[in-house]
Amino acid sequence: MLKGARPIKDVIVSKTYDSFKHSPLCTIDNYKDLWFKWITSSKLKQIKGLEKFKYSNYSQGTSQSFDNFFIRHSNSKTLTCLIGDFQYHSCLGKHTNFSYFNLSQQPTNCALIISLPFSDYGKTHPNFYEVLEYCNKFDIPVCLDLAYWGISSNISIDLDQYKCIKEVTCSLSKPFYTLENHRIGIRFSREYLDDGISMIDEVKMYNKHSIELGCLFLSTFDCDFIYNKYKVAQLSICANNNLIPTDCVIFGIGGDEYNQYNRGIDGNNRVCISDLLNETQY
Repeated sequence: MLKGARPIKDVIVSKTYDSFKHSPLCTIDNYKDLWFKWITSSKLKQIKGLEKFKYSNYSQGTSQSFDNFFIRHSNSKTLTCLIGDFQYHSCLGKHTNFSYFNLSQQPTNCALIISLPFSDYGKTHPNFYEVLEYCNKFDIPVCLDLAYWGISSNISIDLDQYKCIKEVTCSLSKPFYTLENHRIGIRFSREYLDDGISMIDEVKMYNKHSIELGCLFLSTFDCDFIYNKYKVAQLSICANNNLIPTDCVIFGIGGDEYNQYNRGIDGNNRVCISDLLNETQY
C-alpha cells in the first residue's frame, strides 16, 4: 500500500505502450480533439460546458498547467488550495504568497486550484460546490484539476454554472501505467491565456512523442476502462483490509491503523492500493 497515487500496472495497458510506434499523422489538433471526446464521453461521470472552453493546449501533465496558473496570479493574488489536495501546490507555494483556502475566513483576493474528484477523499470534496459558489460570488479564478478523471465515477460538474472556473486540466498519468513518465496532459481555458503553455503550442515546440502516445491511448481506451475493469477488485481488497472504497478505483480510506497515510485532513487516511490491484498480484 502507498501514501501517494500510482497507476495500476495493467497488462493490456503495458502491451499497448510496448506496441507504440512513431506516428507523424497524429497532429496537435488530433490530440486536442481526442482529449475533448475522451473527457466528455464517460458513462460513469458527467461534465457539461467544456465546449465553451474554446482554447486548448498541450500541457506536460497537469503540473505544467499548475505552474502557469501560479505564475499568472502570483503578483496580484494569494495562491490557494484546500487542505489534502495535491502536495505539489504547497511545494510551489513556498515561493509565492500561498495559504490554504478556508471558507470561514472569507478569502477574496486569491486564486484557487481544486481537484475533482478531490485528491485526499477520492471523491467529490464535501464542500466542493459551496466553494465554487463562493468563488463565483467574489470572482475568484479557479483551475479545475481532473487528474483522477480516468480512474473515477460518480462525478458531476456543470461548468456553465461556475464562471469562476477559468481553466480545466487533465492528464493520463493516473489511469495508464508508464504514461506518468511522459507527461501527457491538456489544458482547456475559457479565454486565451498569454503564457508559456500557449507560446510553446504556437511555436510547435510541444513534446511530439508524448502527443503521439496520447493519441494512441486516448483512441484505444475510453475514460471508464480502468474503473470498470478494477472496481470489483477494489471492493474486495478494501473489504479484506478494513478500508472504505472511494469513487477513485485506486483508493480506500482507512481508520486509525492507517494514520501513517494521513495527508492533512483529520481522520481521513487515504491509502493507494494500486500495487494490490496489479494483475500480476491479484
